[in-house]
Amino acid sequence: MARFRSEVPKGLFRVPISIRKDMEFWLQDLSNKMKASGGYKLPKSYIIRALLDAMKRLDIDISGVKTEDELAKRILNNCYHYKG
Repeated sequence: MARFRSEVPKGLFRVPISIRKDMEFWLQDLSNKMKASGGYKLPKSYIIRALLDAMKRLDIDISGVKTEDELAKRILNNCYHYKG
């Protein structure tokens, strides 16, 4: 049995997203670093799901957010103050 399957496991939904080339390179580099450090080279979809799971734990003030950059700043600000 393959370690990763191409079909979507039960309970998951495909969500098409568009990302910038630098984000694509970052995800690939992160995956490569995982493998190089003794872990698995996780697919980009696994990494994105892990990021979303972590984000769900944050209490981000989204009131009045109007841009992607503004949302990113609020997320980062919350991460710096996150107490777990």
